[in-house]
Amino acid sequence: MTQLPLRAALLFAVLSACGGSGSSSTTVSASGATVISWYVGATNVQTTVKAGTTVQWQSTDAMAHTVTSSATPAAFAELQVPAGGLSPPMAFNTPGTFPFFCSIHGANVQNGTLTVTP
Repeated sequence: MTQLPLRAALLFAVLSACGGSGSSSTTVSASGATVISWYVGATNVQTTVKAGTTVQWQSTDAMAHTVTSSATPAAFAELQVPAGGLSPPMAFNTPGTFPFFCSIHGANVQNGTLTVTP
């Protein structure tokens, strides 16, 4: 009987440590966001949106990915796409062409271009 409180405390400590990274992932897109499917083998992904549109990338292969600008200097900060989840929403307000790739799996395996029109 004396081991029960110890086991409960240990279980609580283990469960408290799970998922405690401080970052959140979501499986629900932001209101009105354009969602781009992002997976290993997604090459030459072409998406066009109007300026002011919010965009999110969604892992559709249950693997973690990044969305990394191919431009030099980078046109936007690298986004993390959690396994089975969505990247944080990003509003693209400036017209232009924004090439991107996954830095985890490489530009030859996963790449695309986001075109933002006025």
